[in-house]
Amino acid sequence: MRGKKLVTALATLPVISPPFSLTLSIILLFGNNGLITKGLLGLENFSIYGLGGLGLVQTISMFPIAFLTLAGVLDAIDSTLEDASLDLNATRWQTFTRVTLPLTMPGILSSWLLVFTNSLADFANPLLLSGSFRVLSVESYIEVTGMNRLGNGAALSILLLLPTLTAFFAQRAWVAKKSFVVVTGKPSGRLSDLASKPTRLFLLGFVVLTSVFIVSLYGTIIAGCFVKNWGIDYTFTTANIVEALQRGKHAMISTMTLAGIATPIAGFIAMIGAVLVVRKQFPGKRLLEALMMTPFAVPGTLIGISYILAFNEPPFLLVGTGAILVICYVIRELPVGLEGGVATLRQIDPSIEEAASDLGADQPTVFRTVILPLIRPAFISSMSYTFVRSMTAVSAIVFLISAKWYHITIQIYNFSENIRFGLASVLATALIFIVLAVFGLMRVVVKKSEHLEKTVTVQ
Repeated sequence: MRGKKLVTALATLPVISPPFSLTLSIILLFGNNGLITKGLLGLENFSIYGLGGLGLVQTISMFPIAFLTLAGVLDAIDSTLEDASLDLNATRWQTFTRVTLPLTMPGILSSWLLVFTNSLADFANPLLLSGSFRVLSVESYIEVTGMNRLGNGAALSILLLLPTLTAFFAQRAWVAKKSFVVVTGKPSGRLSDLASKPTRLFLLGFVVLTSVFIVSLYGTIIAGCFVKNWGIDYTFTTANIVEALQRGKHAMISTMTLAGIATPIAGFIAMIGAVLVVRKQFPGKRLLEALMMTPFAVPGTLIGISYILAFNEPPFLLVGTGAILVICYVIRELPVGLEGGVATLRQIDPSIEEAASDLGADQPTVFRTVILPLIRPAFISSMSYTFVRSMTAVSAIVFLISAKWYHITIQIYNFSENIRFGLASVLATALIFIVLAVFGLMRVVVKKSEHLEKTVTVQ
């Protein structure tokens, strides 16, 4: 597909930017005084606040989680299975529903679980856009910080855990009943395109419309770099760039340093955890898996408070240091890497690893030379997601930053709160370009095996 790399980049943009950047873009375009709702359409009584607007922002912000997970799963599917179905006179639709879809079901369920839990625990978007629609994460934050009632906030966080754990165990029980092995040591060099021409045109149109909408949202942020104060004074200026970079330099360096340390740690821990969950049997495995998934269900504000309580006294006096931020990044974003690794590893035939062990390779060698190259898409997705979420974190780290270790997203939020959207737009734009550059660097450093390269063939 032409432009695939561009579409992939656009699809990952929402997870790259600070969470409230998209919310601010939506408000500026579709709010009460939005450029589109009032400026172009002249709507007077339209309100983007509430469930509708929040659902829109949540969908745009979180579909990259599913995209990153499913991309690795789809890439691992052996097209010979689909070719065999077509050779036996199955239609494209039958092949998709009976072969492709069942094989991708672990990834689909993992994506659903991650989006569900992430949406439950989201804090930044509801804080700005929920209006009269009340959500548990914001209510628990208000109870703790506004009312100083830690017990009530903890109780609300328990209510967030219950549906998350229910969904988690339901997903695991379904996946455990089926086999999804598609990587058997005989990799196919092709991917089959099962879509007919009308279907491809429809999907292409949907992708184009979605891409245009995403570009318009980020175009608003870029345009904000060159106006004196968005929504108040639209005078063209470049002074925002100089001022924002000068005032945000320290925060940018601190954020990049800490995110760079946390990224490889989280990636390797997630892949090791996936191997333990899928390949090993030991007492407490289910409990370990549930504990690794728990951080996504707890509101970030409460995680930040719990870290302060846990690391505020010797011998674990870490409050105010960079170490507490790194620990927070790694633990907070571990579920995405774990789910991606589990979904991909379930597709790999264990006999490949057994063959390496029979030839004398120890477990670290098998992991490094066999498993890791095969689950590379999940490994890259895990590191990429950890890096961007570390760079764009808000709620979990707002209590953990210090004068020495500040965070760029808090700097952006402070600018936005003080109606300095021009300065916020400059830092948000710089943040996006930094993360995109690191994405490209990761693709070069962790090269894909030439034996796993695939080309798409139209059926």
